[in-house]
Amino acid sequence: MDILYSADQCGAGKTTWALDRMAGEPGRYVFVVDKMAMVKTRRAELLERAERLGLTLHIEVIISDDDLKGDWSVGRRIQEAGADLSGNQHVVVIVTHAGMTRCRDWRGYALWDAIIVDEVPSVLEREDHAGGRFNARALSGFYGLAPTDVPGISTVTLIDDLTLNEVPEDWRAFHRRIARGETLCNISAWSDLTDVASWFSWRMWNVREALDGVFGEIVFLADAFDQSETFHLMSLDRQVHFKRFRVASPRAWAPRPVTIRYVSEERRAASSRFKSEDHAADMAKVWDWLALETDPFHLWTANAGVTVTAEIAGKRVTPKQAGSNEWMAWHKASAVYAAKPSPNERRFYAILGIEADVIVASREAYDLNQFFMRTSLRDPTSTAPVELRCFDRTQAETFAAKLAEGYGLDAELVLDDIALDLSEVRKGGRPPKNGRTRQTPEERRTADAARKKRQRQAKKKAA
Repeated sequence: MDILYSADQCGAGKTTWALDRMAGEPGRYVFVVDKMAMVKTRRAELLERAERLGLTLHIEVIISDDDLKGDWSVGRRIQEAGADLSGNQHVVVIVTHAGMTRCRDWRGYALWDAIIVDEVPSVLEREDHAGGRFNARALSGFYGLAPTDVPGISTVTLIDDLTLNEVPEDWRAFHRRIARGETLCNISAWSDLTDVASWFSWRMWNVREALDGVFGEIVFLADAFDQSETFHLMSLDRQVHFKRFRVASPRAWAPRPVTIRYVSEERRAASSRFKSEDHAADMAKVWDWLALETDPFHLWTANAGVTVTAEIAGKRVTPKQAGSNEWMAWHKASAVYAAKPSPNERRFYAILGIEADVIVASREAYDLNQFFMRTSLRDPTSTAPVELRCFDRTQAETFAAKLAEGYGLDAELVLDDIALDLSEVRKGGRPPKNGRTRQTPEERRTADAARKKRQRQAKKKAA
């Protein structure tokens, strides 16, 4: 199975390419957008293009008011629309990422020209559960466990005609996954739960089983798509082959000053730290640091559930941002954000054969890249100074490398010393990672010079 993808940089025109193709080349398409808020905008853009070209385009929007809460009826409506609309010579069906993964049968779209997926969809639903004897007995009465080819991994099956209303609220998401598609878990027998504190279940959308042989082309469009968690998960299937293409020739970005400020040299950002009462004093300093920014056109984000103790100027948005030009004229952005895998997630990805470092890079680094690129950095012609803030140096260096490699921009990294108490280690005394000791200021300056040299070399190579 072949999948085409464009991982061109933000602002390269990936969505424009998709809109121009679907509106200007009569055919039958499915267009998958990342969220319902984009549906109205994309519909209007398609109709405007088609009208300008004198073409009659039929657009069918299939979304759900409960799209993010598990409304599976949208999947059935998407499924039925394929056969109903196949007689149209020029049609676009617009659905969301969530709707795409909930449609269980795409055969009604056989011989349609293409399904084009804008931005990176989530293909994994995973949940942690408590162990214990009570849960072992309760679950065994309603669900079965069928062995798989992987030792210790089972498929969860429904062995009782149980309705959703009969399921306790805490278990409804689990029940939905079992009822609607294949759900796996890391338990061989329910009796094993008496000896474990926790376990996990998951359902992964299989792109090959869903779409292979249906559409003429399967296309994904997203900046750095091949660095995303979804790309790594899809690549686990050896029968899926990715082929990269460019929607346009690489664009040159105008030189501009970019400053990335951070507050931690060594200790990495962690959502548990951001939320912990033990680190509340440190986090109060972090929020006061962000509050120094008084520009009303300041875009900022933080992990859900953190307690913000200062008044931060500007607009707060959720960390996961993609595809929007709404803040393209804004030059300042801050992120107090981390998305590292939990111990249970590390166990889960180890089962799949994916290293935890890969997930950190494809999750946290990807999210920060998408967030910071909502600013004027996505405008190739802008020369205005940009100032960004993040928690740790690794985050700053990672995004600086992205700017150098993808856009030819050199960023200045600045440590703002706000007197955080970052000296503690975990209980039991863990040595520094890889045996490293803290760098001296002179060593750090030397490292900075070497990094900037690499960035200049990457810039020349890209040119």
